[in-house]
Amino acid sequence: MEWNVRLRILLIDPVASTPDLTARALLTSKVPTLGADPAAVRRVNLVELGGSLAGLGHPTTVVLGDLYLGGQTWTLSEGLKVVPARTSLRVPFHPGLFPFTPFLEADARLADSDVIQTGEFHQPSTFFACRFGRERGIPVVVWQETFAPMRFPGSLYQLLFEMTAGEVVATVPGQYVPRTTKARDYLRALDIADDRVSGWIPTGIDTDAFSPGPSPFSPSDFGWREGCQILLIAGRLHRAKGVDLALMAVKRALRRNPEVRLIVAGSGPEQVALRRLSVDLGVTDAVRMIGQRPRQDLIGLYNLADLVLCTSRMDLLPFTLIEAGACGRPCVATDVGAVRDIVTDGQSGRVVREPWPEAFVAALLSLLRDAETRARFGTEARRRALAHFSLDRVAKGLLEVYRGVSQ
Repeated sequence: MEWNVRLRILLIDPVASTPDLTARALLTSKVPTLGADPAAVRRVNLVELGGSLAGLGHPTTVVLGDLYLGGQTWTLSEGLKVVPARTSLRVPFHPGLFPFTPFLEADARLADSDVIQTGEFHQPSTFFACRFGRERGIPVVVWQETFAPMRFPGSLYQLLFEMTAGEVVATVPGQYVPRTTKARDYLRALDIADDRVSGWIPTGIDTDAFSPGPSPFSPSDFGWREGCQILLIAGRLHRAKGVDLALMAVKRALRRNPEVRLIVAGSGPEQVALRRLSVDLGVTDAVRMIGQRPRQDLIGLYNLADLVLCTSRMDLLPFTLIEAGACGRPCVATDVGAVRDIVTDGQSGRVVREPWPEAFVAALLSLLRDAETRARFGTEARRRALAHFSLDRVAKGLLEVYRGVSQ
């Protein structure tokens, strides 16, 4: 198919944002909603991708779960529409398993498409999208981020999924796209032939918005004096994100560098426990927990920070590292998930194999002592963000895949 042929693209993912996976949230189906805010809808990563595809001349429809959109359809531009998919089995809610979207198969609004993109081999939405595409003769592309089996009982679910739905998901898609470099081996283990797996195309971000620049914030905004050295950790306050490790690292770092300060931007189920821990550790003067902040504030915080931290115990592809790199900030991160897809150890930051206790603290203190290395790492982080993670580059890479399966 020629480059200038217009494709009608359908992007499907019922999970617009990650819920708080606590026992209470699972029982009450507490899911973050986007409300009636078009700006919040636009900032969903898949919607941003849809906007880039539409901007390249390809009308794009993004399908999200109705529990996020409240049943409302959004027309965000002439070529970009966001529609709700009717969902079921919301309780318990888990982003890898629920909500179910069996009603996709009967949704006439989605039939006017030239290519369907869905995500994750083991997601029910991928199975229903594959059946939808097969019945209507629409090619399907799977954008695969996960690269490791789930732990029990999730592993049991995956086994049952493969037994009941695996054949459809393994055979219908014309192409699988690894969103993380490790996903290729994972797909191979699922018996997906190499010639049906494209090159690596990661998640993209708006590298015009997330870019180096002066920060509207200063240390005095947080009650600190000029000249202190600011660490930033941004994300959901969930145990998997290891923010408690960041607080313990600050306590140790202060013994050798009393100018260290930490800003924690985010909210989540661990917020109260983390505030209590900062008191117990005696680091409250050096830590500011500022809650969840809008995008523009986060950009300012990235540009204020000397280093951005990722102390996750478990993760896939941490967005905060991509955003920080796009802002030209070096990172110190634990060696989890696909962190090495984002941070090149010794070139754009430090990736620490042993996150606790001494290795992580040593890595961040060595960078805080070396402004020249921080600047060099920041320049490389920005270059890497532009080379791999810009929305425009990601959209163009996916378009090549779409054209290949549409021929």
